[in-house]
Amino acid sequence: MSYIVLARKYRPQTFSEVYAQEHITEILHNAILSNRIAHAYLFTGPRGVGKTSMARILAKSLNCVEGPTTTPCNNCHNCNEITAGVSPDVIEIDGASNTGVDDIRELQRELMYAPSQSKYKIYIIDEVHMLSKSAFNALLKTLEEPPENVLFIFATTEPHKVIATIISRCQRYDFKRIPIEAIVHRLKSLSQEEQIDIDAESMYLIARKADGGLRDALSLMDQVLSYCQDKVTIDKVRDIFGLIPNQVYARLLKLIGQRDSAALLSELQDIFEHGTDLQELVANMMEFIRIVILRQLGMAPADITADEYGIYDEIAGIFSANNLIYMMNYLVQTRNDLKSSGNPYLIMEMVMLKLCKMEDMADLSQILANLGNLKSGMVLTDTPGAVSQPATRATQPAFAEAKAQPSHHEEQELPQAEYNLENLKAMWDKIVARIKRSSTVTGIALNNYCKILRAEEFRLVLEVEGNSNLNTVKSNKEEIQKHLKEVFGRHIHLELQLSETQPPAQVNIVRKNLEDIKKLDPNLARYIEITDSQLSSGL
Repeated sequence: MSYIVLARKYRPQTFSEVYAQEHITEILHNAILSNRIAHAYLFTGPRGVGKTSMARILAKSLNCVEGPTTTPCNNCHNCNEITAGVSPDVIEIDGASNTGVDDIRELQRELMYAPSQSKYKIYIIDEVHMLSKSAFNALLKTLEEPPENVLFIFATTEPHKVIATIISRCQRYDFKRIPIEAIVHRLKSLSQEEQIDIDAESMYLIARKADGGLRDALSLMDQVLSYCQDKVTIDKVRDIFGLIPNQVYARLLKLIGQRDSAALLSELQDIFEHGTDLQELVANMMEFIRIVILRQLGMAPADITADEYGIYDEIAGIFSANNLIYMMNYLVQTRNDLKSSGNPYLIMEMVMLKLCKMEDMADLSQILANLGNLKSGMVLTDTPGAVSQPATRATQPAFAEAKAQPSHHEEQELPQAEYNLENLKAMWDKIVARIKRSSTVTGIALNNYCKILRAEEFRLVLEVEGNSNLNTVKSNKEEIQKHLKEVFGRHIHLELQLSETQPPAQVNIVRKNLEDIKKLDPNLARYIEITDSQLSSGL
């Protein structure tokens, strides 16, 4: 077979040709120059980032006829044999095929023979994590004190499966995922050598698809060239990988922003008819939203070109950061739901409809605050979600404006007073009301489970019932002291004591149905009827 795939044809042959692993090549370069060669190395990292290639380059650097050298000649018989994988002194072993203790014993017998034509006898064991535990243990003594001029180079994608006693006997080097820019740079130089006409968008798409592996990128490039020949266009690349253009994701998000459910489902149906994998659809939509969030923060992601910024910036202007994060969380959950669903298309349609309605899903804390405002005399109007004052005043807008009118207790400016026990007790309820605004749980604990023991010159001692209440108040101690300083104009040190009396026995919680809840408050009942609220089974 005369054709050589790009991943083999353009395999790195020197340290300088290894992409994006400078932190490793520099160490090995200096080790060779200073003759500080270790007897065992462990190369770890994702697939296709250069682990085995680095092992071969290190072997050539040590066994080159001009070596040890940091720049192997790649012309001598030793270099050529190592490159071809047939050197008698550089033995490459597949860890997945030689997993047993007998294979290690055979290897140990071979160690007794000196190198035949090179300075070092080097064993490169790929996917070393596949060795059995007994094989690892058989290798321990040999690995710690190997014969002179014997080196071991291990490569693995799963270092956590290599036993700690093996790792401790090796110099470990962790290979990084190759950045998209570095992959694009390599594809660009390769295209020039191969005289291939390819646009930047296609190279970025291939680089993103490769997921940090240069070998994967070259394999994908081979696949693209088989289809496109010497003229590569982005439309053909998308056809090969079954990818949806970014403009489609932008249209979906625009329709979500416009709350146009009918058009959104129609667009989704077109995607379904093209046979798009739904897991891939959700993953790519999450990636699109991720870049939108980065653009909203003013960042310039390396995995897209500057020409693509406009499409993401347009979506960034439609949604708030909270809405984008909400959509991202919903899509993460959707990926899990699709795996176990018997009707994934229905799941996808329902998700899109929910995203269209996300503006209707009010924040729970806002609803609770609005319901609290009803107690100060406001009543619900017949308009869904609207609140008004009693009939003597003009009708007020909906919950947003009702929230803007703070309750008397919460917003009234408290006059500064002299700090003493009498003033503290007189103003305690107002202080607790302020604290409730920042922590409702702390406010409840102070109101129901705390008792003022002493109020001295710069000190306030509270007795608290129950450990849980004590921990709650203690965690918000600084906030309480801040409010006390605002009221009394001086720093007051808060001390807490656990009450010696036992807190009330725990009572069984009686679960109420929707009708029981409606009876608690006529305003709450009216709100439930207007909004057609339902009681969650988790409450």
